Amino acid sequence: MTGFTLADLRAVLRKAAGDIDVVDGDNIDVTFEELGFDSLAMLEVATVLDSQYKVTAPDGVIEVTRTPREIVAFVNGASGAGHVDNSIVIAAPYDLVWEMTNDVASWPELFSEYASAEVLERSEDTVSFRLTTVPDENHNVWSWVSERRMDRDLGTVHAHRVETGAFEYMKIFWAYRETPDGVEMRWVQDFHLKPEAPLDDAAMQDRMNRNTAVQMERIKKLVEQRAGRA
Repeated sequence: MTGFTLADLRAVLRKAAGDIDVVDGDNIDVTFEELGFDSLAMLEVATVLDSQYKVTAPDGVIEVTRTPREIVAFVNGASGAGHVDNSIVIAAPYDLVWEMTNDVASWPELFSEYASAEVLERSEDTVSFRLTTVPDENHNVWSWVSERRMDRDLGTVHAHRVETGAFEYMKIFWAYRETPDGVEMRWVQDFHLKPEAPLDDAAMQDRMNRNTAVQMERIKKLVEQRAGRA
């Protein structure tokens, strides 16, 4: 789907939530919560987008978009953009899984792909930080700033790249769920690469799926080792 505009979104919101005309160019970056849309309204928005615009991942409307601008970008990239959804079960207490995987400063020890993680700003539930990768096979090093918003009570994390680099956008959603076998940790990433990027969305999606599996297995091992020592 291409060419989805703010006017199209306004029409969707009116159909989904009644005669509401609150979204315009002045509040395109205001969260839907602040605009008065509750979770039921956003579920209806996702349903309308799925039926009218054939959005391939309607759950992403709820999970990884918070503002009108983000929905417009999401829908425009939904049919051709990258979508990665992976999960793993970690046999460890919920609190330990949450604390270790959300301690951004320790990510260079938790992930094999990061050389450093510099926390730039932190509030009660939000952290902005700079990640720098280890050199890749071509000796390239990548660095970018991201923002991460965590909700321990809901077991969810919403993040996005502030410095997008080769991406038009990169939205990340993590979810944690207790199961009889341990804590299921789920990572969803929705992204779209710029035309000049060295890879297209499909190639990047394949690369991210492979790397995510490696990183999840590494994290599972490290967290379970910590749980065993405890």
